[in-house]
Amino acid sequence: MTTHYKPATDLIETDLGTELALLNPTTQAMFSLNKTGRLIWQVLPQLGIGGAAQAVVKQFDVSPKQAEQEAKGLVESLLESGLLEPV
Repeated sequence: MTTHYKPATDLIETDLGTELALLNPTTQAMFSLNKTGRLIWQVLPQLGIGGAAQAVVKQFDVSPKQAEQEAKGLVESLLESGLLEPV
């Protein structure tokens, strides 16, 4: 079963074109996502980690293993920071 995720309640998301800024006003946690992180963030709610990794492989010149590690690492960091919640 694929775990899906959603942005934390009250999250402020600012799209700056080449990067995405995320802020949780409650915890003051803030992240700036590069192009890869931005792509993962955008597809994660619908596709989960595995689907996000596949999207990264299609968009960027990385191996499936590297893409999955990137996606898992980002999700873990966002969960720990209170910017992301499992559905």
